[in-house]
Amino acid sequence: MYKPSIYDRISARREALEEEARLAKLVEAAKAAEPEPEPEPVPVALQDVASGFTFGGFNLQFPAGFRFRDIQTTLEHEGEPVSLNIRRRDVRAQQSLAQLFEAAIQALREQNPQLRVIRQRDCHVAGSPAKALDFHFNAGHEPRHGRLVGTLVPVEGSDMPQWLDLACVIDPTNPGLSQWLAEFDRMLDGFALR
Repeated sequence: MYKPSIYDRISARREALEEEARLAKLVEAAKAAEPEPEPEPVPVALQDVASGFTFGGFNLQFPAGFRFRDIQTTLEHEGEPVSLNIRRRDVRAQQSLAQLFEAAIQALREQNPQLRVIRQRDCHVAGSPAKALDFHFNAGHEPRHGRLVGTLVPVEGSDMPQWLDLACVIDPTNPGLSQWLAEFDRMLDGFALR
């Protein structure tokens, strides 16, 4: 029967300690690589205040009791046109974010039957869970790229949220608009800052 020498036992012990140290380093590295969980965003509530907007330095303020339901406008970014649509709707009881977003996609498909979905993802708008859709279609023979973002936002003083969707459409072949979708996302991130 073989009995390990003291040198074999010392060597085995040293190798075991080295392996233990290596595993400890791997565990520490894995812990360091794990990102800190982001805190849940706090939803910002819509308020029943007078609506208005700023246009080229002019501030157009509507009287109390008037509120936007639909805004359809054309912006100019880097000298190029960007179509922007914003809608706000009351929500019937039991309507979910997924159902309302699917209805918004269906409305887009009715306007543009050749609509092609590029990607759909979850996100947040003003601290509320939201869904975003990137899509492509042709306006005549011209390609168009768009993003639709929809969310259920709480309303101050009400138990029922409201549906809010924002959509932009650009000409993707225009180099002046290459960064527009990043700008659009930053604009949406700014909702929560107000």
